[in-house]
Amino acid sequence: MKALSLLVSLTAFLISGYYFVSDFTYPLDSNQIIYMSLLLVLMLICVIGILINIPLILSERRKMKVLLYNKMTHKSIKTKKFQFGLETS
Repeated sequence: MKALSLLVSLTAFLISGYYFVSDFTYPLDSNQIIYMSLLLVLMLICVIGILINIPLILSERRKMKVLLYNKMTHKSIKTKKFQFGLETS
């Protein structure tokens, strides 16, 4: 869910940035000023969403690496104990 939220934030940021750049003119009309300010607000909301989700995803990856490392370590230890048990009996 966190990855989906990050993906949506990135997509919305890129789309709103595209429209902001493509429609950027010197604002003479109040409608243009409102439109540009709304695009900027949307882009700022997307940046906040990205900044919130990136550390959460990175911490989940670290936990997964530790979990996989612990599982692999325990399997190798069990295998060695089993092999030594056969040799001594």
